[in-house]
Amino acid sequence: MKAMLYADWMNLRRSMKAMVIATVVIALASIVSGNGLSFVPAMLCMLSLMVPATLMSSDYTYGWDKLSLSLPVSRRDVVSSKFAISLLVNLTVVALGMICIAGMNAFGGDAMAEDMMGMLACEAVGLALMGIEFVLVLRFGPERGRYFLIGVVWVPIILLTVVKKHPAFDKLVQAVGGMDSWPVGQLAAFFGGLVIVGAIVYAVCWRIGVGIYRKREL
Repeated sequence: MKAMLYADWMNLRRSMKAMVIATVVIALASIVSGNGLSFVPAMLCMLSLMVPATLMSSDYTYGWDKLSLSLPVSRRDVVSSKFAISLLVNLTVVALGMICIAGMNAFGGDAMAEDMMGMLACEAVGLALMGIEFVLVLRFGPERGRYFLIGVVWVPIILLTVVKKHPAFDKLVQAVGGMDSWPVGQLAAFFGGLVIVGAIVYAVCWRIGVGIYRKREL
């Protein structure tokens, strides 16, 4: 398992430069547009969505998916390593995002609690989408899996656009808007619960991914 973790990390390092450049570009664009660094923490979290597809694409490109199975490692270890590396990167960027939020609020910000809750919401979504991305890529391959992931992300957005004119949607907006009056502790519990749900989805996707990879012929 340690060998797989090391190999996946070395593969990911090749793409780290692109991720760092993307982060810098986002930060500069935010500053130039007059928004400061307000949404950079959330974007950091969302950038971790690139990791699963990057790891799987490297395996397919360099034939590591076949080579790794000639080593004394199980298919479970192959999948578990990728899930572990992706989770490590995700937690790292979330920690950096929270440090960024704390830093911004230390120098004149006044919405630290709100920003932190937003970060937790992004983390919940990020965990769920990373897990789903792994399942799609393992099932359909890197190229087709990415297209399915686009559908997973955009179909809900399109549906939301369609149903937003429905009266029930207005009631939902009012209910969510009422969260502004919640105490910080209640908000933290709510968004913490969302993160737990995201983590559960990630764990379930890991189990599904292991099952898919065990049955697949390479």
